[in-house]
Amino acid sequence: MELGLFRMMFKKLLDALMINKPPESFSHIDPLTSRKVESFSVVSDGIELRGKIFFPAARPNMMYPVIVICHGIPGSGAPRPSSDPGYEGLAQLFTSLGLAAVIFNFRGCGDSGGDFDMMGWTRDLRVVLDKTVNTPFLDPSRIILLGFSGGGAAAINVSADNSNVYGLAVVGTPSNFEIFRKETSTIIKDFRERGIIRNPDFPKDPEKWAQGFVEIEPKKWITFFKGKNILIMHGSGDELIPVEQAKELFRHAPSGIASLEIIPGGVHRLRLDERCLSGLKTWTLKLLGWKL
Repeated sequence: MELGLFRMMFKKLLDALMINKPPESFSHIDPLTSRKVESFSVVSDGIELRGKIFFPAARPNMMYPVIVICHGIPGSGAPRPSSDPGYEGLAQLFTSLGLAAVIFNFRGCGDSGGDFDMMGWTRDLRVVLDKTVNTPFLDPSRIILLGFSGGGAAAINVSADNSNVYGLAVVGTPSNFEIFRKETSTIIKDFRERGIIRNPDFPKDPEKWAQGFVEIEPKKWITFFKGKNILIMHGSGDELIPVEQAKELFRHAPSGIASLEIIPGGVHRLRLDERCLSGLKTWTLKLLGWKL
C-alpha cells in the first residue's frame, strides 16, 4: 500500500514537471543568447563521440521533450553553403519551440573519433540515447529522433527496438543503400577522400564492413517502429536519393501512424529548405499535442 502511494505521488510530481501545454503559454523560452548549451562526450565501442545539448532556458527547471538530431553521411550532397547555420542552427530552431535538442557527431565525423561504419552508427546512437535518457531535465518518455539521409537510416534501425523513441522523423533517407553496392575498395576510397575513414588500416575486414549497408536497410527496419508517429520527408528533386525510395519507406512503415511529405523540387540537403523546416515544426508540435 505504501509503495503504491509512493508511486502515485512520484507520478504526480513528474507530471507537474512536464510541459503539457502549448509552448507559447510558457515564459521558459529564454532569448537565444542566454539559453543553456551543455557539451558532452560519450564512448561507443571505445570511440569518443562529442555532442551538445541545447535547452530552451538558461536555467532549466522542468522536464523538456527532446529531439535528438542525427546528421547524414558527410560529403554525400552538394557543397555546404557559407550561409548554412549547420545542425546547431537546427537545434536552436527546436529550442525556440520549447523543446530541448541534442546534436552529436557519429564516429568518423566532426570532433568525434573513429572511422565511418554504418552499423557502428547505430551503436553510437544507442549510446547517445542512453545519455539523453539519463540527463536531468530531459523527458525520457518524449524523445524524438530526427535523422537526415544516412543518419535517418541509423534512427530507423535503433527505433525498431527502443521503446524510448516517442516519435521519428526522417528526411532524405534511402529505403536501401543500392547507391553503395559497388566494389568495396571503391567505396572505401570515396570515404577516405571525404575524410570520414581516417585510419589507413580501417576497415580490418572490408567485406564485413560493406555488409553493414545491407544489414541496416531502412525499409526492413521501419516496419518494427515502436513509437507513436513517423514522418517521412523527401524532396521530389533529390539528386542523390530518388523520391521513389521515400515512397517505398512509407509502404513499409506501420500503417496508421506514418505520414509522407514530398517537397516539390526539394533537393537532398532539404534542411536548408524553409518548407522542410516548417513541416518539421508542424509535425513536432502536433506530435506533442501542442497548438500549431
